[in-house]
Amino acid sequence: MRIIHGKENYQHQNNKLFIALGNFDGLHLAHRSIIRRACLLAQQNKEKSAVFLFDPHPVTKLYSRKDFLLISSVKRRSEILEELGVDFLIVEEFNEKIASLSPFHFVVDYLVNTFRVGGVVVGFDYTFGNRGRGTAAHLLKWGEKFNFIVEVVPPVIIGDEVVSSSLIRELLARGEVKNAAQYLGTNFKISGLVVHGEGRGKILGFPTANLQIQDGLLLPANGVYLCSIAYGGKRHFALTNIGSKPTFHPGNAIVVEVYLIDFCGDLYGEELTVEFLHRIRKEAVFSGANSLKEQIHIDLKRAKELIQHEYSRMADNACR
Repeated sequence: MRIIHGKENYQHQNNKLFIALGNFDGLHLAHRSIIRRACLLAQQNKEKSAVFLFDPHPVTKLYSRKDFLLISSVKRRSEILEELGVDFLIVEEFNEKIASLSPFHFVVDYLVNTFRVGGVVVGFDYTFGNRGRGTAAHLLKWGEKFNFIVEVVPPVIIGDEVVSSSLIRELLARGEVKNAAQYLGTNFKISGLVVHGEGRGKILGFPTANLQIQDGLLLPANGVYLCSIAYGGKRHFALTNIGSKPTFHPGNAIVVEVYLIDFCGDLYGEELTVEFLHRIRKEAVFSGANSLKEQIHIDLKRAKELIQHEYSRMADNACR
């Protein structure tokens, strides 16, 4: 898959694109249905597939939402899109000029003149152009005018819930990583570089890898989680703590600390991708180091029970 930053860097080479439009934060099941449809149309027409998205997310620019956090980075989305078989990922910087573009001029400037689309696939609730005034109905009308296919994918519903990024954000904000996974279609993941921390975990007998997480990304609610990490060609189980270290540093910034179970080695400078499986408990304040250490033993026991009873299939490849 080729990643192209800015429409001016796209060279069409006489091929037509079949393009999925949307920001696809989290690339959940509904997003994947849109993208797979674009890929299928491209294959049927012997053309190329593409995903077009904005970075930064329009919400952060249009509404100055400092509290708006992304489920997935563009890098993480690109990894998933490559797995899905997309030919091009086109990332356009979202700025005031783009924000002021009318829906019609977006279609003409981007879809018709630059990308020479053969088809466009969007979700049922897709909006575009200045103030989001463009809708799927507009695309259908202009598709007829400019002779390109437009397909509108209906909502994906699981149980009584419409799969959406906002729903997944709500679940993660409550620490419900298992519930979020059923809408994402995979376990929630975060990646970060291992950096030096205070070394307190080592003193307690549970050395942790402290992850430096990209700003603007959503983390699950504070607490302790059973996670899985692929490293060194093996899968390792881990306890991951997300929190502000309230026992020692009340009011501190949120940190992500990972204790790889039964692992010995130096991880500094490595990038780890943490896959969240199960929330073990909420964040708590302890009377001191000894009571915290006792709780970690309890957490570890609970984690091993979960591994044995719920994740034994994954344990076959785990480091022992």
